[in-house]
Amino acid sequence: MGKGRKRCIPGCNSNYNKTDNYVSSFTFPKDATRKNQWVKSINRADFIPSSTAVVCIKYFSLQFIIKEDHIVRDNGSELVVPRKIPKLTNDAYPSIFPNQPSYLSHKPSTSRKSSSEWITALKLRDEQKFAEWSTNDTVNSFEIFQETYAKKLVC
Repeated sequence: MGKGRKRCIPGCNSNYNKTDNYVSSFTFPKDATRKNQWVKSINRADFIPSSTAVVCIKYFSLQFIIKEDHIVRDNGSELVVPRKIPKLTNDAYPSIFPNQPSYLSHKPSTSRKSSSEWITALKLRDEQKFAEWSTNDTVNSFEIFQETYAKKLVC
């Protein structure tokens, strides 16, 4: 844990012992709405996070943690680059509290794509399938067509 950073989850002892594996931690968001969401999730009475307050990665659901970046190359292929330091998504909030009563932990709902995202993805998939089909469904000559399909027409 960086110098001066203070864990704010009750019972958290991550990064106290230098022999333990390092655990990433995140400062509170600057946005007031998100910051309040984090404070409510942590559920500490009268808690006001300081500028040095942090929450360890183990209190976030995996869907909120970005461990690799995806970059689309000019040729359309995707490059996946592992991150040295994990990052949180913009909608992340702490939701896993193993040292507190189970009713304080909850599984966040999965995010859904908007209808425009679904339509775009569907069109892209259709275009890819059509391109694949059109490259595989070629007739080089009429003779080849006759040989190939005449066998199928004779019953």
